Parts: sequence; C-alpha cells; structure tokens
Amino acid sequence: MNSKQKGILFTLLTSLTVAFGTVLLKLNLELVSVEMANLLFSGFCSALFLCILILYRGQGHFLTIAKNWRKLSLFSLLGTSALLLNTYGIFIAGPVNAAFIVQFTAVFTILLGFVFLKERFTKQEGAGILLAIVGVFVMAYSGFNAEIVGIAIFLTVSFLFAVTNLISKIFVTKMHPLALAGSNSFFGFFFISLFMFLFIRIEPQVSSLALIYTFIGALLGGVIGFILFYKALQVFEVSKSVVIRTADPFFTALFSFIFLSLTPTVNQLVGGVFIVIGVILISLAKHKQS
Repeated sequence: MNSKQKGILFTLLTSLTVAFGTVLLKLNLELVSVEMANLLFSGFCSALFLCILILYRGQGHFLTIAKNWRKLSLFSLLGTSALLLNTYGIFIAGPVNAAFIVQFTAVFTILLGFVFLKERFTKQEGAGILLAIVGVFVMAYSGFNAEIVGIAIFLTVSFLFAVTNLISKIFVTKMHPLALAGSNSFFGFFFISLFMFLFIRIEPQVSSLALIYTFIGALLGGVIGFILFYKALQVFEVSKSVVIRTADPFFTALFSFIFLSLTPTVNQLVGGVFIVIGVILISLAKHKQS
C-alpha cells in the first residue's frame, strides 16, 4: 500500500470514527444532561490520553505541557467552549445538522487568515465560500424554530473551531500534536469540572449504558480519530485530507438513520451538499502568494 492509499484509508477511517462518535453523543444526551455528557467525555479522553502519554513518556510530552501550561490552558478553554456549545447544538438540532454546518469551519479559517495573517484567497475559494453560505441558508429555510437556533450555535462553533485551527498552526510547530491534544483534554476536563461545580449540579448517578456510550465515543472520536487523522497528514496532503473529511456529515447521516431512525430532510441534504462542495472548492484551491 503506497502513501496515497494509506492517506485515503486513514482519512476515511477518521471520518467513520468521528461520525459514529457524534451519534453516540446524541444517544448519550438521552440519558444525561449536556454538561454531564461533556464532563464524562472529557474525563474519558483525559484518561485515555494519559495512558498514551505515559506509554510515550520518553518523548518529553509531559515536560512540554508543563512548560507551556498557561498558553495551553487558554487554548483549551477556547476549545472546551466550542465543544460545550456543539453538544448543546446536537441536543437541540441533531447530529446531521451538526456534521454539515461544522464543515463551515473551513470558510471561517480562510476569512480569519485573510484578516489576521494577510493571506489572499482565490476566486475558487471565494466561490466555495459563497456556496457554503448558500448551503447554510438552504438548511435554515424553514422559519424561526429550534433548528434555526441550532444552526446559529453550529456557526458559532465553526468560528471557534476556526480560531483554534489558527492557533494550532502556531502551536504545532513548537510541540508534538500528541502533547497538544493531551493537554487540551486535561485542561478541558478541569474547566468543565469547575463549571459543573460552580454552576451545575453534578448528577450523582450515571447509568452504565451512558458510561459505555461515552467511553466508546471518547475512544473513537476523541482519541483514535485524532491519531488516524494525524497519521493521514504524515503521508497525505492536507488539502486532500480535508476534502475526504467532507464525508463526515454523510457518514453521520447514515449512522443517524441506522441507530437513531433519523431521516435527513430535503433542506438538510441540499444545503449540506452546497456546504460540502464549497469546502471541496476551498480545499483544492491553489493559494495566491500575498
């Protein structure tokens, strides 16, 4: 198997694991609150990453986290806010809307790069942005209801994810992605625990089924998905990996139909296709030099 085949395989497996993890999160939200679901998820992710970092302790990941804890904690606070909002959105509007609209992260990443990094975008990227915007309006065209609120939440999540992408580009040149992801889980668990302690009553009992859903979701979406995508980036172009990741919402729709009996609406499918095509155009565009 050559590098291109490995990259495609790793990226497709990433899409599958992330999509299945999103559906498990929706199932979990029928058993626990949004806040408790995030607490459990971040707790399991932290435990799993702790095991991985201990396994690779000779590479100095813990020392890297200790030296950069202030920057990493602020970075994690931003990511944790996005994940918490994303969970609220899934609770309100469902996993299919989440999977399609969070693809809008690519649009915000381009726009933020244009504003703050003085990057120029091509006509193809501009066309992709317009298509993605049209897709959001198509998905939202049903009157002001809970789904519209969910879409607004997902757009906010996409913006926050774009900001974290921008910061990640800076951090990942100075530290190993494993240390970055592990610290994000550790500090995220701390912030969510603090939030729960100060503002939300922690649920004294959690069903074993909720724990099983959370563990599998954390293992697949929070840990294995990240490792697979990182492996893909080692052997495959970033732009092409991003294009393949646009399969995420379609896998999510498939799993939602199988496990949740949720059939995507015409608006979701048509709007989602516009967004995905827009992201593909953005990802395959050749960048102009500024």
